[in-house]
Amino acid sequence: MKHLHGNLRSLLLVAAMLCAVGAAEAQTGTDVVIDHTRTAWMKTRILVNMLDVLSGGMPSVTAADEVQDMLVNDFRLSGLMLPALRDVEGDTLEYFVAIEGSVEGPLRDANATGEDAPVTLNLNLVSWPDRNIILNKRYRPLPHQLRTSAHHFADQVIHTLTGEPGICLSRIAFSRGAGDRRDLYVVDYDGENLMRLTANRTLNLCPSWSPDGSRIAFTSYRDGRQGVYALDTSNGQVELVIAQPGLNYGADWHPTGEELLVSLSHSGNPEIYRINPAGEILRRLTVSPAIEISPSWSPGGRDLVFTSDRTGTPQLYIIDGDGAGHRRLTFESRYNDSAVWSPTGDRIAYATRVGNHTQIVVINANGENRRVLTDHRWRNSEDPNWAPDGRHLVFASDRAGAFDLYVCDVEEGTFRQLTSGDDPDITPAWSR
Repeated sequence: MKHLHGNLRSLLLVAAMLCAVGAAEAQTGTDVVIDHTRTAWMKTRILVNMLDVLSGGMPSVTAADEVQDMLVNDFRLSGLMLPALRDVEGDTLEYFVAIEGSVEGPLRDANATGEDAPVTLNLNLVSWPDRNIILNKRYRPLPHQLRTSAHHFADQVIHTLTGEPGICLSRIAFSRGAGDRRDLYVVDYDGENLMRLTANRTLNLCPSWSPDGSRIAFTSYRDGRQGVYALDTSNGQVELVIAQPGLNYGADWHPTGEELLVSLSHSGNPEIYRINPAGEILRRLTVSPAIEISPSWSPGGRDLVFTSDRTGTPQLYIIDGDGAGHRRLTFESRYNDSAVWSPTGDRIAYATRVGNHTQIVVINANGENRRVLTDHRWRNSEDPNWAPDGRHLVFASDRAGAFDLYVCDVEEGTFRQLTSGDDPDITPAWSR
């Protein structure tokens, strides 16, 4: 189960406080970048030339500077690129590809004027130094759409040059608050554009994005009892999915978006069920006197990984979508939980107990190549969740006092802080 310590059976006797953690100490709001166990990695060097400002005065100059900075940051955060701004550091290395383009101010006869008018943004990926066009995109963003345009172009460049999916337009939902009041928030992958999604003066926890990003399933007590709800990301409307007596927890969307996995205890101990978005139970997948919880679909929707204490301690198991073929995945440690399957299908991340703290682990789906990503310096690290590129993980850690969210580049072993503040941030979920 996500973000919980101790014996599962005892904790579930107090299901009303499921996922709750104690109030943590306040911390400073300074963002930090943490390097830890670096690994050499081949990266594509890319030069970002200064954009030409063709018209529009200072608003266009500001837009050009913003786009340039965002592109450099997006390429850097991808882990796949080594970017540099021309005239700053770009002449010190040899580059074979570059970004160039232009910004034009609003047309004189545009209906909208001033800051609310769109600019014209032309961006090119070119070979360097011969400047043959590899990729060309033209955007007409309003001021509040400028970030989206830059992120979109960065994703296109990353995919063109590496064949890997970009994550620049992805977002991360999470729960923020203390005690019995925690709300859902969402933030861009780079820590910008923080937005609150719920405000109902109760517990809202464990968000899960639908594959198309149109809905977020989550656990809440908004109607006075625990249930699984779905939030429409286009308008913020919330609808009840299921609220059986007892535990209703751990929703995870099937890759098709037509089903969810949940843990329900209406028939006794918590078991894993498949339900549809209308809350109808389609199939019970586990039948055991043990506690079965925290399910996560494989990217193809054929198998799922979940937590069970059937051997006396929380361990991870894999079964197929019909509930057959039980296979134990973890054997190290007496506490393993919060497993999530990588979008690439080859790895599973989870939380494990090491001494008095929880740490983040990545293991191959076949049980081989177990690797602990964090150590005692991170104190407790919990609730891992994969980015859509299968390379980055977001997780919660109280290394600075209160729980904040951090992002790990699993390949390089580097870390960056995503959120900060006085209230704990827990149970993050990366959009797909």
